[in-house]
Amino acid sequence: MRKFKDTAALPLKQVLATMHRAGSACYGVRLNGLAVVDIDTSDPDLASAIEARFGVSSVHVRTPRGIHLYYRSHTQNLPDLRAEGLPIDIKRGGSAYVIGPRSVRPDGGLYVPLKGELASTTLTALDTSAPQQPKATASLTMPADPAGLIAEGSRHETLIKVAIENVGSVDNFTELRDILIRVRDERFQNAATMKDSEVLKIAEWAWKCRLENRIYRGRDSAFKVDRAVIDRLRCEENSSDAIALYVTLVDLHGHAPGKTFALDGDAMRLADLTDLSRRRFLAARRTLESIGALQTAGRYCPGKKSQRYSLARVHAMRVNTTSLEHSPEKEKKRG
Repeated sequence: MRKFKDTAALPLKQVLATMHRAGSACYGVRLNGLAVVDIDTSDPDLASAIEARFGVSSVHVRTPRGIHLYYRSHTQNLPDLRAEGLPIDIKRGGSAYVIGPRSVRPDGGLYVPLKGELASTTLTALDTSAPQQPKATASLTMPADPAGLIAEGSRHETLIKVAIENVGSVDNFTELRDILIRVRDERFQNAATMKDSEVLKIAEWAWKCRLENRIYRGRDSAFKVDRAVIDRLRCEENSSDAIALYVTLVDLHGHAPGKTFALDGDAMRLADLTDLSRRRFLAARRTLESIGALQTAGRYCPGKKSQRYSLARVHAMRVNTTSLEHSPEKEKKRG
């Protein structure tokens, strides 16, 4: 890993370990010797116009709002495309960075590689020798196709959106693949020019996201609750309160393994996240701690730093498999 200004470089393993503990799937690419044209719209015509002006980029990454075009660049003076009326920034230099390909933001935003691999593809040099273009005056949205079909420049991105929308509800990979093929065949211009292999690659990517629990749909989604924890909590006197608090914490923090968080009952009541009284909340928290579902994290400094917590795995209870027909109590009665 490179150092940043006066900060010494950290070993890659240490960086990855920190990300793993925090449950982070998001990283930055430092733009030392690089430039990224950050287009804040998914309009393919605009991306094509940029490539006609600066050269064809060999690495494209779809962002939640548009697209990143990667180039090699050591140029200091870059054009101000915002001043030209375009929704575009050019980022470059050792003190600048962009979110890297395949990252997943905490809000679920995806950075999807569309062309090339940043680690292995030779980047095109950013060519700023072309004259400044006229300021943008036309709409940046693509004209609608007369037949209502999706234009060629938008087909790949459309299939990605369809895959994300459907991958959580299909029963298997084959069903997802068939949905994408049907969309291609029925809704795309020149559908025959889009190969099955491209459709299959998108389906495989979306299915892998599902298997790795990386599909985010906001509140219209489900989350996992560990049955082993519920089984343990049912044996406690305040089981209902403890289960309610546990489910709330999994909803808020369970999507990021190893994530630490403060736990303030008063603040949660103000946010309508619980209706437990202070006494019942404290008892529920202590119950979760007693079974190991909730652990303290970091050092606690009274008056300076709040105690941090994290959710933890709990081993399933051992079930007594002794048949009731041969229990000691029944044997006594028989005697």
